[in-house]
Parts: sequence; C-alpha cells; structure tokens
Amino acid sequence: MAKPGINEFYDINKFPKEPGIVFFGISMPLLNNVQSPEKCSEMDEYLISKIQISNVGVQVIYTDNLYLYSNEKAVDLKLKHQKLIEEHKNTWLNLIRKDIYIIPGAFTFMTWGQLLLDCPKFSSYLVAFRKIYEKDVVLQKYVAEDIKGAKREVNELAVSYILEEILIGYLVMKGQVRLQNDYTKDKEQWILQCYQGKPHRSYIYLHQKNLFDLQNTKNVYENSWYDGLNKKLYEFDRFDIETFDFSK
Repeated sequence: MAKPGINEFYDINKFPKEPGIVFFGISMPLLNNVQSPEKCSEMDEYLISKIQISNVGVQVIYTDNLYLYSNEKAVDLKLKHQKLIEEHKNTWLNLIRKDIYIIPGAFTFMTWGQLLLDCPKFSSYLVAFRKIYEKDVVLQKYVAEDIKGAKREVNELAVSYILEEILIGYLVMKGQVRLQNDYTKDKEQWILQCYQGKPHRSYIYLHQKNLFDLQNTKNVYENSWYDGLNKKLYEFDRFDIETFDFSK
C-alpha cells in the first residue's frame, strides 16, 4: 500500500502494543465548549477502541500558567482558573468512573507549572528558543499567523505565550520531560500528543526543522499530532504548511 502523500492525513487504526501515554493539553478558554468534560469523555470512549493492551495512560495538562502572559491581574487569573480546573477535573472524573470500559487510574491530571518542573532545563531551552525566534523570519511569520488564527493581537505577550506552548510540547515528544503518570510508571515507549484541533504552524515548523536537534526514536509519534476533533494523525514529515488549509 502506497504511503499517503503531502497533506494527506488519516485516523489511527490501533495504538502500538507497547505501553504508552496520550498527552492531552487542555486550553482554559475551551473548558466549556470543545474541551468540556462531556466532550473529553466522548473522546476517551473513541480512543479506547484503538488500545490493543490495557497499558495506555492519559496525561492531562491544564495550561493555566500559560495565561499569565496577559494584562489581567495574576491573582484574578489564579482564582478563576483554580475554580475552573477543579470543576472540570471533578466532572470529567465522575464521567470516567461511570464508564465500565475506562480505567480511572490511567488518568493523571497536572497543571502547567507541574509540567515545567519535570523539564529540568526548560528555562535554558526557552532562552535559546527566544534567540532563535529573533533571527528566524519564517518562525516569526508562523507565530504571527498562529496568533491571528487564535483571534488575538500580535504583541509580546502573545508571542511569549506561543513560544512557551510549542516548546514544551516539542520537548515532551522528544523525551526531555518526565511524565509522572501513575499508570505507566515510566514504562511508556510512546507518547501521542492529542488535542481537539489542528497544531500551530509554528509547532509544525519547530518539529520539521528540529531546531534543537533532539531525537526520541523509541517514540513513533515524536513528530506527530493527533487531532481529536477531526480524527486525524498529522505526521509532520508529510506536512506542507504553506499549502495546508488550516481553516477547515
């Protein structure tokens, strides 16, 4: 069977048989729509059909601290997000416990700050990434397009937000972040980044250029992204950013 061509993407049939983790980022503005507990639960049920052996954990990351790149008061954001996360997690867990096919213990919930703590060199990587950004006009272009696509103003806060967001995702896929999942307990052989929507242009570019020259060959999904909304696995080696339609 011929390999799909450029910008031809399809669903995953089955996950590998080896232990793995679905790395699932939760955006704070989406908690009550496409990433509501009910929508997340629906995706859980769909992804279960792809598991061959019960050795897949789910790492849920709430991106609360990313939204400190804002002009809002930090204390107001903290209180608002703390309440939203608590309600979202508890509602989702209740739905998980009601589903006889889902193992509640496979789910580990974390905040953005906890994730950064498990990447010992993150601050150094972020400083280096900012220097790359200042010189790379293509990266600057894609970051600006990503910000506009999110209907935000292109400014320093928005740029810092995007750079931190895509960098940590890249480092997770490249095995530079320890995912302390209570179910897989460091035995995972693959990590799949999953989100209800398409990846950023800048994120694809970061992987395609492999700007930090990192490899994680045991992870079959190290240069991929699973779109749970459109049910597609985007493999970045076949992705043409300039011709792909991000609007669909």
